[in-house]
Amino acid sequence: LKYRDVKSMSPWKGWKSHEWLDYPITPVITCRGCVHNCTFCGGSRNALALYCNRKRPAFRDPHLIAQDITKIARFTRAPIFVIGDLLQPGTDYAYTILEELERRKLTNHLVFELFTPAPREFFDRVAASVEHFNFEISPDSHDARIRAAEGKHYTNEQIEQNLSWALDAGCNKFDLFFMIGLPQQTCTSAMETVEWCGQLMGTFGTRVVPFILPYSPFIDPGCIAYEQSEQLGYKILLTTFEEYRTALLAPSWKYALNYETNWMTRDEIVACAYRAGLRLNELKHACGLIADEAFTETKERIHRAIELTATVDELMALDNHSLRQERLRALKPEFDALFESVTHEKVQLDWPASKRSLRLLPLLAAAIRDSLPIRKR
Repeated sequence: LKYRDVKSMSPWKGWKSHEWLDYPITPVITCRGCVHNCTFCGGSRNALALYCNRKRPAFRDPHLIAQDITKIARFTRAPIFVIGDLLQPGTDYAYTILEELERRKLTNHLVFELFTPAPREFFDRVAASVEHFNFEISPDSHDARIRAAEGKHYTNEQIEQNLSWALDAGCNKFDLFFMIGLPQQTCTSAMETVEWCGQLMGTFGTRVVPFILPYSPFIDPGCIAYEQSEQLGYKILLTTFEEYRTALLAPSWKYALNYETNWMTRDEIVACAYRAGLRLNELKHACGLIADEAFTETKERIHRAIELTATVDELMALDNHSLRQERLRALKPEFDALFESVTHEKVQLDWPASKRSLRLLPLLAAAIRDSLPIRKR
């Protein structure tokens, strides 16, 4: 305000469509810690106990969560992402939050996480409390055996039930996240996961949006897969701070991966990610989830990424260090533009929002109010 230059104060990239100022999605944190113990998660129960000395999760007061959501809704019409499964501490906790939200009559899209499938009543309670709502869950694989190996114990039938219940209740969008690089997972299995995604889109329509990505770039230090890597079939490739620092500067995300598995090498994980991305792109197009232009752009982007990955492999094999660095620097602008979002359009991750979502005057008023000294009465 002092220099009449609000743009320079923004820490987010650009003023284009789908950048933060046009799409000011805001998170609300509901807890610290987690009751679950997924093998690859740096926020799991074991990881936080080991690295943060947190023996159990701490859940915020339900009334404060509802209050935060209401405050955010005063200055933005964009989606509000409620981080953390509200059902972790039990249904009483979750329903208390929903009752608070129902009284506040919000019009923003709210996004709720599920760590495990929820009971049908939960979706009905959400629908009764919130006008616009979305969900996401990370089954990671279509194979319940692989899912169990990473610490998630539920069935495909439960997932499909949740999709049906949520959509029947009025859910606008239900995101499903799948991973490549899991224990006991081969590329054949990953491709079978993609085909299951196609079946789900065919059954439930375009409100179900699946994604499949490699677990990258790092398996988190502290998680079970890192600390007990050999038992779970992982080989950790980076161990020192210097190795991680160098990996972050790597010309391709392939060279930043800090692991491979007994079932897939690092090369195979990368190749499988592109293969899965191409097939899922085809299935999304066939189901009507993406238009012709987006389908073609994603397909071309993946093929170009495959070409660039091969080029990087050739350059990394050069003995002449100076020549290698010179040629890698020449490719860097294209790398940066391409690898921001390779296997899917970034907009697919967006939840519904109106244009001009940011309410600048209420935001400015709140900033001024918060900056004023508190007067003692």
